[in-house]
Amino acid sequence: MKSRHHGLALLALALGLGALHAEPGPETSASSVSQIPTDYLGRPFDDAAYRAEEKREADTPKLPYHAYAPVWVAWDAKTPDGTGWVGKEEPRASIRLDDADGDGRRVIHYHVALSNYRYAVFGWQWVKPVDLTAYDAVSFSIKVTGLQKPQELFFGVSELQPAPISLRDYDPDFSDGLWHRITIPVRSMKWTRPIAARKEVRGSAFKTFVWDPADYGIQLDQFTFDRARTPLAPALESAAESASSARGQAIPGKIECAFYDLGGEGVAYHDTTPINILSGVLNQQKRHQRPHATPYYWNFRRDEGVDISFVKDWADLNHPNLVDPPINQLYIGGTEDGEWCNYTVDVKEPGTYEIGALYGNVADVLPIRFSINGKAACECTFPVVTGSMHKWNKAPVGHITFLQAGVQVLTLHYARGYNLAYFEFGKAQ
Repeated sequence: MKSRHHGLALLALALGLGALHAEPGPETSASSVSQIPTDYLGRPFDDAAYRAEEKREADTPKLPYHAYAPVWVAWDAKTPDGTGWVGKEEPRASIRLDDADGDGRRVIHYHVALSNYRYAVFGWQWVKPVDLTAYDAVSFSIKVTGLQKPQELFFGVSELQPAPISLRDYDPDFSDGLWHRITIPVRSMKWTRPIAARKEVRGSAFKTFVWDPADYGIQLDQFTFDRARTPLAPALESAAESASSARGQAIPGKIECAFYDLGGEGVAYHDTTPINILSGVLNQQKRHQRPHATPYYWNFRRDEGVDISFVKDWADLNHPNLVDPPINQLYIGGTEDGEWCNYTVDVKEPGTYEIGALYGNVADVLPIRFSINGKAACECTFPVVTGSMHKWNKAPVGHITFLQAGVQVLTLHYARGYNLAYFEFGKAQ
């Protein structure tokens, strides 16, 4: 939802890695030397920069649709070239090119009938590639029909680039069964791949997630790429993408699970659902926006794939816990087998560390694993199965050995059935 100058970030990263790989000088401590693989493109998450950027985003008014003028048509009734596709998780979904709907429009029509706890993805590929650097916005017409309409729908100009953008942010009434014109500024797209990807945009993707049975249709028309009618002020570089002095979370110390690296799917993390089903969907419902929290918590990293939520009064603290978690504590939830997150960490001293965890889990869960710079390091076994992801415990879960001090990439590999708040690394006795 923010403008991302990824190319500048990668240049800054390359320069930063070059400095980190230099031999330590007489005034340089051993912990300043980087052990990070040279091909790693992730960056440490900086919570202070994230908070500042969220405030700036909230304080920046969104321009209305009429502030932009369409200058290139990617698809409409007069240019029917292209083809639709449906995500592999939607066997009962279909996409087709209609002759016309009841309003006389020629449209892309997508229909889906889903059971509960499913995510749906579909897209449309046009023929001519688009260089987004030449435009200020992308616009399309949309109509959502059916008895069970999706309350959240996410858009991207391709499947992973940029990260999914909620239509509700641009038109809260998008699913009322009528045609709506949605305009999304290019500068508010969060890029998960290098900036060069903007030159090869060939289609759109729409994604949603449902907990309850859903049967609905989505009709799309008039994809255009637009320019602002008056010159836009230069976009400030994202604080999260700028050259950061952050060295990552420190060991010994607490590693907050929600503070995984920046870099996107396949670089900083892998998640089996392409949207954040907790911050991006569940916590957008009013009853989950608890009065003890703020938008920082219920919107936390909502435009990334990792599923993140926070400790709530009625979900986590209205029953006995083995150890009560702090209210508003951020955590990774909705976990699935094979998912992982990377953390840039600054190891102050080599040696063996005991790992403690604040967690909730259900029966028959697999152990979690850690690796260091891509190499397997340890497996952690949780001494108590709490019986619910919302019933919490804090306990030692294993040991890990760092052979060297310095900045390194710690990878957390987790499985289905966990809520994971943080891990504490303390020097083993």
